[in-house]
Amino acid sequence: MAAAGWRKWVPGRRAVVVLVVVLAVLAGGGYAAKPLWQPWWYATNVCAGLLSADDLAEVLPTKQLQAAEEEADLAHGRMKCGVNTSDHEFSLMARVESDPGEVDRLLGREFTIPTPPRFVFPAGIPGFQAGLGHYLVQECPDLGRDSLGRKRRLVTWVNGKWDEKHGTPATLRIAVSLANGAAEKAGCGAPRLPLPQRAVLRPTAVPLEKGGAGCGWLARARLPEKPAGKSWRVIARTDPHAAVTSCALVDGTSGAEYAEFSGWYGDWTDKSFDTLIGANVRLPRGFPDDGQVMTEHFGTAAARCEGESAHWEASSYPDSAGRSLAGRELRPLLVAFARDQAERRGCGRPALPGQRIFPSGR
Repeated sequence: MAAAGWRKWVPGRRAVVVLVVVLAVLAGGGYAAKPLWQPWWYATNVCAGLLSADDLAEVLPTKQLQAAEEEADLAHGRMKCGVNTSDHEFSLMARVESDPGEVDRLLGREFTIPTPPRFVFPAGIPGFQAGLGHYLVQECPDLGRDSLGRKRRLVTWVNGKWDEKHGTPATLRIAVSLANGAAEKAGCGAPRLPLPQRAVLRPTAVPLEKGGAGCGWLARARLPEKPAGKSWRVIARTDPHAAVTSCALVDGTSGAEYAEFSGWYGDWTDKSFDTLIGANVRLPRGFPDDGQVMTEHFGTAAARCEGESAHWEASSYPDSAGRSLAGRELRPLLVAFARDQAERRGCGRPALPGQRIFPSGR
């Protein structure tokens, strides 16, 4: 009975012609519907299918796109992938590396200038955002150690849409998804990283005594004279036990950041800080390779923590209004920071910069 009322529809010749023309327009240059389906298509077809269409929809532009050339060997912890625009500009670039030499080279790119992490990720996500994109650094206990006895690590780098002031949750979610999938396929053994919320709560300036384990040392340090009457404040950007930590000293009146203090943990930081010092400080002949430095704008300190390297950096560069701390004001704060963090992390005695202020540049 029900079947009697059903009739198979057979398109007429005119309908078939119209359908073919529509499909040809969509496939041959009009791309009118592409913004609706491209995030889904790229989530399925690039980066080994590890990405979310919802996250891609937030970062990919609506212009015509094409998949970048992809190289993937996730069993050995390697991948390059992404999405390009039709004029050969990138919309999203991603890379995964576990080879120690490649890890050093990938991370070392950010240390040609003394730039602190611009956006340190939420607790549980080991990494940072800097000038060239988002970096996640995972330890891989199941891969053993490299030929130099260092812990093996998996680094995931993603460069795409990002907001220097507020961070970009969708791009970070893409990096986390890629890192989790790559770590699993490579047999890394790293714990699964939590996907961050789609809205990131920006840390705000608080009184010094509320700086917590990462920044509370500033409440006990001898600070320079307050620049504008109100007390200094601090922005604690990260969990104090993270692989990369960061806090800023802030003028309580203007909100201007006068100094940034960051900690970098793991043997991967050795070459990065060698690059940083070598590219930005004019050192005298015979200065030790592992020596710590102080210039007018930044300084370094180092130690061994749980068998691996740790490096601490303090920096203060003039903003548009010329606000900053001089090197002689910054050095005692760096010393206090390094000593506090070394004690909290169970490190050996830190190597500190001397009183000499070295000239910047090469």
